[in-house]
Amino acid sequence: MAKMRIAVIGCTKSTKRFVEEIVKNPGLEIIGILTLKDQDASKKSRFTPLDELAKSNNIKLHKVEKINDEKTAALMRSLNPDLILESGWSQIIPKEILRMPKKGCIGVHNSYLPKNQGAASINWAIIKGEKKWGVTLFYLEEKIDNGDIIDQREYNIDDKDDVNTLFYKADALAAEMLRKNLPLIKEGKAPRKKQNKEEVTYLPKRKPEDGRIDWGKTNIEIYNLVRALTMPYPGAFTFYKGKKLFVWECEKANEFKAGPGIIAKIPFGRGIVVGTGSGSVLIKRAQFADGIEMRADALAEEYKLKESDKFD
Repeated sequence: MAKMRIAVIGCTKSTKRFVEEIVKNPGLEIIGILTLKDQDASKKSRFTPLDELAKSNNIKLHKVEKINDEKTAALMRSLNPDLILESGWSQIIPKEILRMPKKGCIGVHNSYLPKNQGAASINWAIIKGEKKWGVTLFYLEEKIDNGDIIDQREYNIDDKDDVNTLFYKADALAAEMLRKNLPLIKEGKAPRKKQNKEEVTYLPKRKPEDGRIDWGKTNIEIYNLVRALTMPYPGAFTFYKGKKLFVWECEKANEFKAGPGIIAKIPFGRGIVVGTGSGSVLIKRAQFADGIEMRADALAEEYKLKESDKFD
């Protein structure tokens, strides 16, 4: 039986994980990967070069700027895939490309559709303090996150998780769904369940400036924001004497009391304790915009931060 020819569109760690899964199946063949041009890498969080992966598996790698121009459409026509898999791609795939493969286009969305359609779903899961989240394998349509569901998985969010560990959980489950369902898609036997429009909810798009810390919020809310936006995302941030300070890691702490944004204590070897609207947080890793990432207590010593100073 002929192999199912798959074109992959993506540029992130998730894309890499899924390609690694697909090449294990002798009944499947990746006939091309469309990824971002190197100069556009900084525009995409979790960007991962796919050059070595493609080379080691004898897969043609095509670096494109826009998915919705005629040059890219012509490239996809020349590949003539049976199926397109999209993962970690922010640009909307045009109708012309969606209609090319006879077995359709599929994608992975990091929520339990139809709930939480939209961008930055894993970041939002942490910010909102969710304890469970999901990942969905589904058919792509012109309207974002709106297609028929093939498979879904749910996972727990632990108090110590951050955006990176959640992506690891989601990618592992997505790879499991691909392992199960790609052979079914090839045979024309994959499940196909329409989304219930009455259950649809949307997540708003996030911008880097949305990461500013409001010290009047609770220590839990601030802790969630920091772990949701840590590297490789733009980061939660505050200001100290007019200088932008990124907070990459913190934990909840209540042993020292202070007003919102006030430095309560700088315990040696631990970090910087800052008051919040309820309780306090211990900043463990931080970085001024024009500096390098440091342990927070070392940063305090280097930049002469002291107790009773205030973050804005």
